[in-house]
Amino acid sequence: MDIQHNGVATAIIVDDGVDPSPLVSDLGNVDDEWSVFWADLTAEDKALLDEIYPEHKDLDAEALIKDQTFVTLAFERREEFSGNALGNVFEAFLGNQQQVRKFIDAAAAKLDGIGLKVSEVGRDFVTAAKEADLIIVDLFLGSEQAEGDKERSISGLKEILKDRAGNPPMVILTSAHNSLHDLRHEFRDKTGLLASGFRTIKKSEIEEDGLLEQLVFELSEHRGDALKLWAFLKSWETGISQALQRAQSEVRKLDLEDLSHVKQMLSSEGVPLGGYMVDIMDAVLAHELEAEQGVIDAAIALNSLEATSFPPNSITGNKNTLEVVRKTLFVNEKRRQLDPSGGFPVSLGDILAISPDADGPDVRNGTIFEGEERRVFLVLTPLCDLVRDPPKAKRVLLLAGTFHDHGALSFKAVANGVHTPVLDLNEELRGIVKWDLKHIETIGSDALTNLLPPHGSCFVPARLKEHTAIALQQKLLSDLGRVGELKTMPSMFPIRCVVYFTNSHRELVPLATNLDGILVGESSNRLAFDAAHRFGFMKEVRAAIAEVYETSRAKLQSTLAPSALDALFTTGVEYKSDAKPKPCKVPGDGASVEIGKIIINESAQDAFQDVNQHQGAGLIFELSEGPANV
Repeated sequence: MDIQHNGVATAIIVDDGVDPSPLVSDLGNVDDEWSVFWADLTAEDKALLDEIYPEHKDLDAEALIKDQTFVTLAFERREEFSGNALGNVFEAFLGNQQQVRKFIDAAAAKLDGIGLKVSEVGRDFVTAAKEADLIIVDLFLGSEQAEGDKERSISGLKEILKDRAGNPPMVILTSAHNSLHDLRHEFRDKTGLLASGFRTIKKSEIEEDGLLEQLVFELSEHRGDALKLWAFLKSWETGISQALQRAQSEVRKLDLEDLSHVKQMLSSEGVPLGGYMVDIMDAVLAHELEAEQGVIDAAIALNSLEATSFPPNSITGNKNTLEVVRKTLFVNEKRRQLDPSGGFPVSLGDILAISPDADGPDVRNGTIFEGEERRVFLVLTPLCDLVRDPPKAKRVLLLAGTFHDHGALSFKAVANGVHTPVLDLNEELRGIVKWDLKHIETIGSDALTNLLPPHGSCFVPARLKEHTAIALQQKLLSDLGRVGELKTMPSMFPIRCVVYFTNSHRELVPLATNLDGILVGESSNRLAFDAAHRFGFMKEVRAAIAEVYETSRAKLQSTLAPSALDALFTTGVEYKSDAKPKPCKVPGDGASVEIGKIIINESAQDAFQDVNQHQGAGLIFELSEGPANV
């Protein structure tokens, strides 16, 4: 494993187990041990106490045991006091230090074995770790494992990242805490790390053969691309601040007389001045951001990402790319407060829907929403025809769509047609809309007013941005050409997975580790699992081989091939989302190899009620989707 060519040469281990003396908080409740110490002081002990901390005479015993300076000095000179009382005060701390030292030594030896220059430091780590290429940091820098101990590691790492904006270190988070896997999301978000430069490992796993080394290799292998992404995000952060200053300078040149001319111009169109000025400021800010050479250079660098060389998936359960997609497609809902008061009560891009709380046959009957499907309608009439007083348009042109609950199977059903990949009807109800270019409606002002509050149960949950709405308008009106639109990001569905195998008694048995993962919806769907579970999965599959039903044994053995594991935890396996079980195929020697079956949103017991269906199936991956808006 050669990682030096990727610029990784030094590593530092950050752990409170390295600290030479305890904090008061490290000692826990040792009041009884301190009481024994004070009671057993000899004349020689008192003389030693006067020597090491003369100030003790001005403090009572209760204040002294909370005095950090006194505790540090007492610890350093503990062996010079008579009796065992002071040893009992520090016994738990020393025991913990010995236990932690095993992990520190094991990590240091493994890092040294792959050619890294290794150092170690305790809680006060910022200065020592500022130049390290790799930082292995304990999540809780303190034996209490309290919130303050966690904040100490987060704030220290944030300070290091602030000073290394162009070259952040790779970070491996470690802890003996059972919730490390869940707490990594908070650590990443609060420090500002990218998942591609960040991994986790439990202290108990550090001694396992190859695990720590594999994590370091993964981080270093994709370090160049991770730095390009980091640089782009940092350039955007810096650039938008500078662009905002320039945009403000330009907009401030506009004064009341200018706005008077603008308002007079708009009066004939029925367009409110406030909304127009917000649009102007948005356009000026975007123009100034595009003028930031740092953003442009960093964006150009992204073109050289090795897109076909997938890094291992990480922190999959926390991914929510649909929020990014939603914000590229829709206007912020507060923007609609600037709508004109005259004309039609809707605008280009508005989506009309029945309120989920009021939906039902009685509400739909006799309206454009009549029918079994959950219909929504998109307003495609140009804005200028809707806002004049009286409006030029006599009726509003509507494009009909069908709302499907958001999920991998729904996405498969609509993805090949004209669709909007995400629409929120409320905070709990997220869906996908399939537009029907053969179904259009028109509606007059009075009928539309009766549908909307306070008269009716129809509402406007969202408004598409103008370029997105016009692109749909062009698809509806003509096959000759359309407005170019930003290609939406792939839809990613976070999933949880229980993995089963059939034992020698032909019973379905789950592996101990449940997998997190993502199902990527695109032209060819891909399923990939979080790399944090890779080694646990490998161990459990190896153990399962000893008791698996004979006809499934070969499939479990094939799962342990490096190419199969890379497919499961890195590039992903192709999977055609379906309610029925589908084969799970991974790359093999010249051809794909089936290692099991994949089912989604159904239990393995229900999907394979006949034992003959699963005894030779290999591994059964039981996928379930989490809440759509988490």
